Amino acid sequence: MDPPRLYPRAPSASSISITSRSSFESRHKSPLSISSSIDYESSRTSEDSSYSDSKASSKNDILATKSTIPPTASPGKRIVNESRPMQQQTLLPPQRIGMGPKNTTVSGRAYTVRGEGFKKLPEEILLVILAELKKSHLEPGSLSCSTCCMRDLINLGLSCKKWWGAARCAMYEDIQLTGCDSIMHTKKKFKLKFGTRLRLLRKTLRTRPDLAEYVKVLKVPAMPDAAKGKKEQAEYLELVASLIMACPNLERLPGFYPTYNHEFSRFVHALSTRRKLTERVWVINASPFQRQRRFNLSADAEYLTPVLAPSPLLPEQCIDFMIHHSNWVHLKTLFLHCNPGGTIDPPLFTDIFSSLPSLENLHVSSFPATSFDDETLLSLPPLKSLRLDNLPGISANGLSSYGSPSRTDSLTSLSLIGLPLLSLPVLTRLFSHLKSLTHFTISQPPSPSLPRGIEIYLHPYLASPTLQYLHWEFTDPDDDRATEILAKAIFFNGFPSLRTIRAPTDHDGILQRLCKPRERIELPADRYRNMGLVNIPHSQSAPNLPSPTRSTFSLGHHSHTSSINSSFVKSPTRSAFSLNLDKEKSSHSSQHSSNELEGASREQGMSLAAARRMAQQRIDIAAKQPRFHIILWDENGQFVERHAVGGFLGRIQSNIFYTLKPDVEGSDEAIVDIEGPGGLLGIGEEGNVRDGCTGSWHLDVGNRSGSVTANGGGWKGKKDRERWWHTERGRWREVPLEKFF
Repeated sequence: MDPPRLYPRAPSASSISITSRSSFESRHKSPLSISSSIDYESSRTSEDSSYSDSKASSKNDILATKSTIPPTASPGKRIVNESRPMQQQTLLPPQRIGMGPKNTTVSGRAYTVRGEGFKKLPEEILLVILAELKKSHLEPGSLSCSTCCMRDLINLGLSCKKWWGAARCAMYEDIQLTGCDSIMHTKKKFKLKFGTRLRLLRKTLRTRPDLAEYVKVLKVPAMPDAAKGKKEQAEYLELVASLIMACPNLERLPGFYPTYNHEFSRFVHALSTRRKLTERVWVINASPFQRQRRFNLSADAEYLTPVLAPSPLLPEQCIDFMIHHSNWVHLKTLFLHCNPGGTIDPPLFTDIFSSLPSLENLHVSSFPATSFDDETLLSLPPLKSLRLDNLPGISANGLSSYGSPSRTDSLTSLSLIGLPLLSLPVLTRLFSHLKSLTHFTISQPPSPSLPRGIEIYLHPYLASPTLQYLHWEFTDPDDDRATEILAKAIFFNGFPSLRTIRAPTDHDGILQRLCKPRERIELPADRYRNMGLVNIPHSQSAPNLPSPTRSTFSLGHHSHTSSINSSFVKSPTRSAFSLNLDKEKSSHSSQHSSNELEGASREQGMSLAAARRMAQQRIDIAAKQPRFHIILWDENGQFVERHAVGGFLGRIQSNIFYTLKPDVEGSDEAIVDIEGPGGLLGIGEEGNVRDGCTGSWHLDVGNRSGSVTANGGGWKGKKDRERWWHTERGRWREVPLEKFF
């Protein structure tokens, strides 16, 4: 097929008639040709050449030459008649060229446009990269903070539009504002006592509704120190409430849990309007209109005896509290904690649970017996996780009845903290009726026991085919009958799916002996804590012994002069039967030191660090006692050498892992609590500004990358330190609500 013919333009545009124009339009043209004259084609060719040759131009304004582009079927390219002679044209490169090299082929000639591969990356990959960036900033042990993280996200978003699309999602989806505001803002620029960052964020979200839709998690600073009076505290809560109202898709508000005393609050009202909220923590205070009345508890809860109980709420207070839950159709996690003097009426519990169709995780703690009792327990909806903490109104009969109905078939996690569960048959009934139970936690002073006159002849008495995690803790040191029954149940395969067990009050190591052997269970910081164990020398906490997990045949390859502990290798000139005497002496001394350790811990109480030291002491004692003896004779029957391989504590064939680590890293309490240090209501590291972040994380990154000045002034010296510096703020670490179940 012949190439399309090109016709020259008429001498004057004004002389062209309508007839000639229509005839020109009806003339046969190539579908790829949009030009009507050679002059116009040459001018368009020059323009296209300048853009196609931009990749070869330098950053300076150097003149470049480019020949005419041959015809091609690629969209956006000009068609030039091949019969025309090739003309060299001098072109100026454009100041801004595309995104970068891209691989294209035009008549056998390869052209590359920079950044074309980055354009094709899906946004999900960029979000994964940004998630790793946030992890490096906010993970435990990092020296950075949320302010430094947001700075990196902003700088990355300013690089190009594609990064901005992913960076704004990562930055606004989970907002963390911690610590105090900058003094430059509070005193000089805005002249406010507190809340400058909250006001600026509120202004941004109100003027940019598209950004407000991204917000799902919002962490606001704790109550500032400047808000000392009730009026200022109420003003701060109203400021937070106005910010919540600007986030239509808010799901979580971690780290900020003000109390509720059944009076109107803008903060409570703002949260009640968020339809996509997934978790809510209530801290119930006493109402100013409530009175106290006397109440006598049952005999089963004598060790949790309150003197007074609050009176019922007013009808309008019940209605208001019920209305707050009417919009939460997506709520999955609900915490109900009661401070002394507070209460919620039992019928109100039932109404609340019925208005939450998506409820899966429930935590109820510290309510009086008149508020949460057995009837309230039996009215709970089907749940996946349930934690009952310090509830004197719940009896053993109520727990036994709760495990019977079919609505507990979906329950996977059950935690009983500080309840008067004194009957071991009730615990057996729970294990047998909860078909999906995988995590179970029990912690209380007395140990559940068998009724009088009942003995166990067949084991296992306790059994659960689905249980995978077990926390077993009874703080009464003289009552460990239930621990012995549990040990026999594990030994007789009553828990085939059990993989992890945590028993801080396993004084005798009964449960530890049924788990996998471990070389070290003590943490490095435990050896520097003198937890009142005055009878234990420091050398016993970290003895110099060979590894208990070392191969039994590894010692046989060493000669007599090799560096092997003398307590493991006996002299070849001694009788082989003399090992029995040594074993008896070692066993007697080990048992004596173990008894001293257990006696000291039982007398002075048990903490998690002390439990780890006791467990490590039992491991070290077992390692000193030979478990295997290797005796070698030559072909003539003469004795050659003997090896006594150190023992270990546990069962090699066991699948159970014995652990004594807390729920929250760094805490000395095994179970995370609502109150107290490391709890949900504590400020934590956010209030610790002595060792906070001041923006030095970016300077450290620059030093590690080698960007250090010759005079040792840090990364680009004093100017960059001033650039990255921000107000010192503590590093906030979230306590996930999943840790409570």
